Amino acid sequence: MRRKSTAAVLLFIVFLCIVIYSMQTEPHKFQECLSCHLTDSAGKILERQMTAPITTLCARCHEKILTEGYLHPVDIRPRNIRVAADMPLSPHGEITCSTCHDIHASYLTPYNTPSHYLRRYESGRDFCGACHAGVVNGKRGHTTSLGESHFLSKYTVTDPSLGIDPMSKNCVSCHDGSFAASATIHAGRWSHGRDFIRHDQGSHPIGVLYEDARGRQGAKTDLKPITIVDRRIRFFEGKVGCGSCHDPYSTIEKRLVMSDQGSKLCLSCHIM
Repeated sequence: MRRKSTAAVLLFIVFLCIVIYSMQTEPHKFQECLSCHLTDSAGKILERQMTAPITTLCARCHEKILTEGYLHPVDIRPRNIRVAADMPLSPHGEITCSTCHDIHASYLTPYNTPSHYLRRYESGRDFCGACHAGVVNGKRGHTTSLGESHFLSKYTVTDPSLGIDPMSKNCVSCHDGSFAASATIHAGRWSHGRDFIRHDQGSHPIGVLYEDARGRQGAKTDLKPITIVDRRIRFFEGKVGCGSCHDPYSTIEKRLVMSDQGSKLCLSCHIM
């Protein structure tokens, strides 16, 4: 009797998953091929020839992503990395949105989670490592050095009532190594593992609400109102994240969102 009940429950779960999957709507409409693709003289669609550069086509709907930052560089020729075979470059050998994304792919993974149209079902470190792991032309990619340069780095949860943003989760899962990117990670403190000021090991809160911290008594320093903080410093639903100070695609030293010469970055928030 118990086996029958278990089987019935499992069948119900499978049925429910099918129903939920079928209710999802496809955000891309593929009846509008000619808005992106050129055709030959016979009217046949040319898959690799577009009506405009791919970045321009994507920006018609996704302009906000292109202007907000945290975007992988596009329309550039890759150097010092070996691009994976299933990550196609443009006919001119440049990285485009289509290098990582395939808009004709399924918008859900086999696990019924959003695929974001990525060409692989991996995300975060595993996805980026497809191109950025290993050594090419004698230079090491960002992910190659993660396991070697952060032995003293550590993330410590201090507030289980708050979570951290998705970008910070990816950062912590790699740079700490004891958290899975898919796990729920609560607010805490990140220690960079090196002296920033005297014997301060570069400790900084992650996931804390900025305005709450500003009004907290006994803080290390006073904080400026969030409304006047330099716009290059981002907050995630009012919270401090790794992306507040760092941009993984930044060309500034330590991947900072702005130079910290003369403590300029720190003083954008802190009143000394």
